[in-house]
Amino acid sequence: MLPQHNSFYDVFSNAEKLKIRWPHGARLAVSLVGNLEAWTESLDPKHRRTGVVGGSAPLTRDDARCPYDFKTASENDYGGRTGVWRILRVLKKYNLKGSFNVNALAAIKYPDAVKRIHADGHEVVGHNYAEDIQTVLLSREEEKEEIQACIKIFRDLLGERPYGWLSSGMRHTEHTVELLAEEGFLWHGDTLNDDVPYLVPVNGKTILEIPYRNSVSGLNDTGMFRSGKMARHLLHAFKDEFDVLYEESREEPKLLTLGMHCQMAFPATGKFYDEAMQYARSFPDVWFARRIDIARWILENRG
Repeated sequence: MLPQHNSFYDVFSNAEKLKIRWPHGARLAVSLVGNLEAWTESLDPKHRRTGVVGGSAPLTRDDARCPYDFKTASENDYGGRTGVWRILRVLKKYNLKGSFNVNALAAIKYPDAVKRIHADGHEVVGHNYAEDIQTVLLSREEEKEEIQACIKIFRDLLGERPYGWLSSGMRHTEHTVELLAEEGFLWHGDTLNDDVPYLVPVNGKTILEIPYRNSVSGLNDTGMFRSGKMARHLLHAFKDEFDVLYEESREEPKLLTLGMHCQMAFPATGKFYDEAMQYARSFPDVWFARRIDIARWILENRG
């Protein structure tokens, strides 16, 4: 007998596919997604072995005289100190708006950057409190408290709350979507199982699932870098994915998502972002949209 469990397939895979029509007859929606992340920088080497502490080679020795990992902290800090500003410059160059997944701790560490993201018209998306405290480590009540705390931190800083959510590491629990719906979120983005959004019913409410991308399922710079890819490889992958989705969109509209991590936004990566945006802008019938715009369009225009 197969074991009984709360299955992904019970909720997300069985969700009805939508007949999507983008505004103004657009064939392809392009979603540019920044990630401004922060880590708690635990001194416990055992915690660093979880693989979610950022950096290229975090300190894991139990016998290190200095337990603080300055190198990894420095790598992670590149995002809020330098990388985010490069992404914002490229977006401004092409007058494009994106969505930024922001840890609440990043809003505390880098308030000026988060204020600029908001002031430039980009969407600020809830992304847990810290990148290394993932939702799967929390009880239902702790998860609820964290979501509410994130809402408060952004509202206090920006005067507005987020209406979209991407869990740290894209690892949500069986409670996440229900809790987000209760707190008034419009969209959730942890899934990887489609090229277009779909609706998920939650206790009499509805939340839009906007699938994301990781290094396995598509365009995500940090995962691709860590698998040995270089910036030139990313551009080639972007063009391939764009071309396929654009061709498929002759029959039904599609969504392309480009994930841009601020801590990976080095000069060469910035050149990739620039050339990718320039390439996508050269095609007709392309809608560059924040994820909140996608969510509101679908929710307001569903049949």
